[in-house]
Amino acid sequence: MKFNSVKEFFYRLNNTGYQLMMVPLILFIYFYAQSYFYNGQLWIESEVIVTYLIFGIGVIALVILTTVYIHTERKAKSVATLVGLGIKLEKVGSLLLRKMVWQFVVVTLMPLGLVATGNQIFSIFFGLTLAWYFIQWPTPEKVSNLLHLRGDEKEMVISRGDAFK
Repeated sequence: MKFNSVKEFFYRLNNTGYQLMMVPLILFIYFYAQSYFYNGQLWIESEVIVTYLIFGIGVIALVILTTVYIHTERKAKSVATLVGLGIKLEKVGSLLLRKMVWQFVVVTLMPLGLVATGNQIFSIFFGLTLAWYFIQWPTPEKVSNLLHLRGDEKEMVISRGDAFK
């Protein structure tokens, strides 16, 4: 991820995060409204298959989110050893974008499960995965802690580049 300032780094990261989250949010609203107002034919009607899908998608989501979280934390430790704030932010920016993409994939599974089965459990799963996405949002404080920044570098990241103007 290329950027010219710390402010631009967070601007691009936030824009990408919001754009990624708009797709599943719009899908969910559309499918939920469609299932509420239109009682059409469901793709999967068998209760046994629906139960397996609920548990399967729940477990897959949990495994993916946990794996991505652990992988990002481990990679960030190696990035923290690099010299130079710009290099650190560039490397961790790529990691955080990859993390957001995987979270996007998991959140997108939930509206698809809702439309395929019509089961409201996927609405709850959607809310939980969306909450996880925003809890994991890369704020300046979280990026600073992720990179184990100290001193001027920490102040620069937390203030988004405005500390030394």
